Formats: sequence, C-alpha cells, structure tokens
Amino acid sequence: MAKGITAGYLPLGAVMVDEAIAKSFDDKPLPLGLTYSAHPVSCAAAVAVLDIYEEDNLLENTVQMGQYMDEQVAQLRRHHPSIGDWRNTGLFGCLELVKNRETKEPMAPWNATNDQMVVMNQVAAKIRALGMYTFVRWSYIFICPPLTITKDEIDEGLAIISEALEIADKHTY
Repeated sequence: MAKGITAGYLPLGAVMVDEAIAKSFDDKPLPLGLTYSAHPVSCAAAVAVLDIYEEDNLLENTVQMGQYMDEQVAQLRRHHPSIGDWRNTGLFGCLELVKNRETKEPMAPWNATNDQMVVMNQVAAKIRALGMYTFVRWSYIFICPPLTITKDEIDEGLAIISEALEIADKHTY
C-alpha cells in the first residue's frame, strides 16, 4: 500500500500481512526494502492521517457508502444494458461495460488499440464534459471516490456516469 497512508501528501509505502505471516518472521529476517519506507516525516504524516481516519469515522463511512453505492449501481444496471458487471470493495469499484450481457463481450478488449476504444473514449469524454474525472481504461469505469463521500455526492456522480452510459448502451445488442 502507499498513497492512502499519507493521503497522498508525502511518499510512503508499506507492506501489511496477517498475523500468521508476520509471526513466521519472528525468528528470521525478512530482507526487503521499499523505496518509500521509514522516512520520519512521511511516517508522521501517516500517523496523522490514520488518526483522521479514526476521528472522522472514515472506515465506517466507507462501509456504509460502499453499500449504498452497491444499491445504486444495482438500479443503474437495470437501466443500462451496457453494464456487464460491477465489482466493489468499500469505495473501490469498477463498472465493466459489455456489448452483450449474455456473451460478456467487452465494450473494448483488454489492451485495446485506439480504433477499438472509440466508444469508451466517448464515454470518458462525456464523463469529463459533465464535470467529473474518473479513470476509464479498456471497458472499465473505475469508481473510487474519497472516503468522505456522502449519499448526495454518490448520487451526483452516478447520475453523470448514467448519462455517459447512454453512449455505450447504443452499442449493445
């Protein structure tokens, strides 16, 4: 993990493992190094960020808003035939767009060339034109809002995505 530890303000990387794996290194060294590990200023920023996560109940908000987003995307899926799949953990989600839900043919194949990205580029451009930036790659729309997001903000963002999905829906069969 990296950026989230310091909220992106300073470089810091970390490795987290469960207790069973950690205990296996109680008696032997773990020779590894991370490019951005153990810098005292970055570690101080990380402690401050983790304190904010706790004080502002951001993890609880992530769970609640993630569930809300799942419910709202389920409604979008009923309206948009181009949504083939929705994967989400907390507030880290991804819409997968397809040309056909039965065959699961992607709207753009993995590692698509420019000419295979026409529809997805139009979807991405529409999202940006409507005032939102999110990562669109191949046939995926990544939805990864800040942990402080509210239901109203989720609704606003999904309304923008819904409008852009009208483009992709025209290319389904």
